[in-house]
Amino acid sequence: MTTTERHRTAKPVTANPAQGVRIERLPGKALRCTEAGRIALPLWVINDGVHLGDGELVLTYEEARGVQEELGVLLTPAPPEEGSE
Repeated sequence: MTTTERHRTAKPVTANPAQGVRIERLPGKALRCTEAGRIALPLWVINDGVHLGDGELVLTYEEARGVQEELGVLLTPAPPEEGSE
């Protein structure tokens, strides 16, 4: 199957957690430090509401800082535009 064929057969993205393939934080599992000093984020893979397996996203300190900075940008409200008051 080619990449183009895969895109044609892909399911549309939906907010319904029972539809499509999802990779989410594993409920009840906290971030942890590995023996190598990296940061592990527990995840699980779900397809159409069926649990397929667990895994971890393992990041170096620098990678985790980069994610933290990007999340900070997304979570910080934008200042009001000039002249909007």
